[in-house]
Amino acid sequence: MKLREVHRVTGEFSERLEVTCVMPGIYGAIARQMDKKPQLIADSMSDLLTHCNWYHKVKYDNGHYAFGALSTNPFFSKSSNFASINDSILLIEGTAFTIDGKLVPDDSPQIAVKILERYLRDGDDFINSIGGHFNLLIFDKNRNRLQILNDKLGFSHMYWYLDDEVLLFGPELKAFLSWANLDKTVDIASVGTFLTRECPHGTETLFKNIKMLAPAHRLVWDGNDLSISPRWEHKVKPELNKSVSDFADEAYELFRNSVSKRLPDSCLDSVTVPVTGGLDSRLLLHQVKDRQKLDLVTYGQEDCIETVISRQLCSVMKLDSKHRLIEVNPDWAGEYARKAVWFNDGQVNCRNSTLIGVSQQLTEGTVPLLSGIIGPYLSIGTGKFCTNSDLEYITDTELLRNKILKSTGVASKAAELKQFINPELVTELTDGAKQQIWDSFTPWLDLPTFADQKMMHMHFNLGRRMQSTLFIHRLYCHLLTPFVDEDLFDLWLRIPMQKKFGNQVYIEMYKKHLKELAEVPWSRTGHDLFAGKLAIKSDQKKRLRYRKFSEFVRKASLGYVNPRLKTEYYDRAAWARRNSIFSEEFANVLGNVNSTGCDWFNQKEVSRSLKELRRGKDWHFDTLIQIYTMIVWHEQFVQKSPCGKELI
Repeated sequence: MKLREVHRVTGEFSERLEVTCVMPGIYGAIARQMDKKPQLIADSMSDLLTHCNWYHKVKYDNGHYAFGALSTNPFFSKSSNFASINDSILLIEGTAFTIDGKLVPDDSPQIAVKILERYLRDGDDFINSIGGHFNLLIFDKNRNRLQILNDKLGFSHMYWYLDDEVLLFGPELKAFLSWANLDKTVDIASVGTFLTRECPHGTETLFKNIKMLAPAHRLVWDGNDLSISPRWEHKVKPELNKSVSDFADEAYELFRNSVSKRLPDSCLDSVTVPVTGGLDSRLLLHQVKDRQKLDLVTYGQEDCIETVISRQLCSVMKLDSKHRLIEVNPDWAGEYARKAVWFNDGQVNCRNSTLIGVSQQLTEGTVPLLSGIIGPYLSIGTGKFCTNSDLEYITDTELLRNKILKSTGVASKAAELKQFINPELVTELTDGAKQQIWDSFTPWLDLPTFADQKMMHMHFNLGRRMQSTLFIHRLYCHLLTPFVDEDLFDLWLRIPMQKKFGNQVYIEMYKKHLKELAEVPWSRTGHDLFAGKLAIKSDQKKRLRYRKFSEFVRKASLGYVNPRLKTEYYDRAAWARRNSIFSEEFANVLGNVNSTGCDWFNQKEVSRSLKELRRGKDWHFDTLIQIYTMIVWHEQFVQKSPCGKELI
């Protein structure tokens, strides 16, 4: 990393501290020139991070420094999350804090003071005793030194940008548009990775000069230089003497602890749990079933399998009266598509525009919402991602590179994408994507097997990006993700890879500790967890036959007849054909792919695929939604981005 030399910041400090109700995370701006102040930029960053008027924040101005912390946590406050001792200042935003392994509940007073005292005692080593899900800032005024740290998993995003005039940092890309002289050069490799793999990987973003802080890293600004270094190493440490049953017992207790860490007993507001036909949400529901105020919601269609199973779950748990269906309106996919791109910074596609509509049906505010998205893959399993053939350590670098490009689908997707890209950019985009995927894989080369390497790569790229940005709910509620937990991840590191296959530990945990819930069918198979393999296989064949029949009917009718797939929450591809709002929005953007100056795409091929999508060829939808998102992002963040502020 090459960083330009900067002037040392000196001079008198003028301080301004305030707490107001105004997106979760820490943000700030530092002027590199001694006679400049960045307060207008920081204020604008706060404005661009404000998506609902009930957010809480602490803001701090000090000469050439201006920074703040924003949160949706109902317990976030100046007294808890801001501390100042002996000319040292600490800001922290997050949840599930621990010190020396002991829980410090979110509603505990003076969390920041306790952590700052540890820093003053132990220096930079203090972070070794701090756990949780957070971003943390320490400003040591005597040393004119600022450092930013994230937790071991890094799912709370932190981005940074440095040029000749400013250092900026924040939890969302849109915050950086506050700087009038922001270098908006687009990173072509990240565009290629987005188009082939759904989101940029590693520390890269769609802007060439805005980077993401890697998990368990420390960013230090000393008024003269910027440095970034790891402060913890993720190591696989399998415990071979433990059985699946032993791990299931431990997992059950850790899941309970993870939820309790995030929901203090003093949390009097309603807890919202999205209930589906999957395993994650029923586990979370079980952990909070005894709370007095519960809002249990299922979103989708009235007759879909997810809704049917969700009702069975609530009935088994005697919570029928607290459960409701939010029926997804097909109009939402078109109405909120652009807004979804803005909210997600274009880091993932706009498929979940419907979640904006769902979120608006929930209770807005600091109501805790428990999310279980891709839970077991992040904590105790691998799902379908690994097999016995992956239990090897590959020494041939070229073979390993080809294997990861194949297993992630980048190689095949890049070949498919070529027809949609202008010929002069094909090589740059596709080769850039392949290189970025490989670069983001290399931190895990020392792990014992390809399966370990592949899963760690997924955790900290797809998992990290999509877990944190795909869930629009985080903007409307106090979103809690109990599966993203240090203790659970430590368990994942200790489970031998072969025992993670098929989520054995997860399923054993249900059979052993949650038998009543294990007897309710699982939407993935349509059977309970005690069903035999033959019965499951037979049912899956029936589903496949119906899917093929549905595809045949759609093709034969040129997309006008679309038999419902009851295994789906909602059918986005069908909406692209039939819903007038979504169809019109899709057609307006894809009908002129170069309108925003985003001149990477071949209009003729995009138009052909859009025409075929309308005739029932649903497989075009995934590629077209990526192209749509990229074009809209370019318009919002490059062509028509908000006017930034100057230094004063």
